[in-house]
Amino acid sequence: MSNDGKILADVVKNVHKRLRQEFFKTGDMESVWTNHCKNVSCLKKYASSMHKLATEHWERLRISNPATSRINWTWSFLQYYFFAGGLQLHRHKSNSDAEWPKLVLKEQKITVLDVGSCYNPFEEYEELDVLSIDLCPAIESVYQCDFLKVTLGMSTVIDGQNVLSLATNQFHCIVFSFLLEYFPSPSQRWTCCEKAHLLLLREGILIIITPDSKAAHSNARVMRSWREALSAIGFKRIKYEKLQHAHCMAFRKNSVEPELNDEDRELLTSKMYIPQDFYYPSDSENDEKDEIKFTEAELAEGFTNLPMFDE
Repeated sequence: MSNDGKILADVVKNVHKRLRQEFFKTGDMESVWTNHCKNVSCLKKYASSMHKLATEHWERLRISNPATSRINWTWSFLQYYFFAGGLQLHRHKSNSDAEWPKLVLKEQKITVLDVGSCYNPFEEYEELDVLSIDLCPAIESVYQCDFLKVTLGMSTVIDGQNVLSLATNQFHCIVFSFLLEYFPSPSQRWTCCEKAHLLLLREGILIIITPDSKAAHSNARVMRSWREALSAIGFKRIKYEKLQHAHCMAFRKNSVEPELNDEDRELLTSKMYIPQDFYYPSDSENDEKDEIKFTEAELAEGFTNLPMFDE
């Protein structure tokens, strides 16, 4: 990787590390996130670095080896599911006696909410009607929105470049690409997934992509844990594939979100962990315990490498 790429990756790494450090120190997720959102200079530097990494470094890899691209993977799956019989296949495999509502594609376009979009990478596909949002957008076609805090309601309300509310039961697909590992707390990841379930149409798709450039790990429990938590929300994983630099997963909204008591909710929230949650992120770059080693194609690690399969 070029020296410029290493500098950009370090910016991203250090923001993630600082968030985990503050959460470890205070245990106050709300204040840590609020302070982070107020740090405009940090947010802008992060957004600029991610934008350059994606469009200048990752895009080269996408061109030279399309099979490594998370963008290509997502588009390929959406084509299969919405236009090539995938929806009907999984409806049949659900073995449900319920009458499934038919998804209606407006002008044959898939409505997509791209959360943490940064630079609107799905804009190139004419078949997608994309609303791209980010805490700090890198370009004008992405709208500013704190997905953790945004109101959900009857309609999507946009004021200038700011999303004020999002409509429930509106989207065919929601994309969390390199998003969930950004948050320092399992409860924040859980909140994102709960909101996604409310925003999706029934039988809609949640795409979760998390970076990992390494070979097989012994973290199968992590993947099972996420799968169990999302199942309790009302999602079924229907696709998993390990790319060279990422784990790509598609979850289908099968049902309305079940009622959960406080004890069940606390347990399920804790299942949205990543290995980095269990050790203090050191300030020292030479500390062997500081296992987060970011490159331009690896922004988080610790997820198991499973064989490709459809369920």
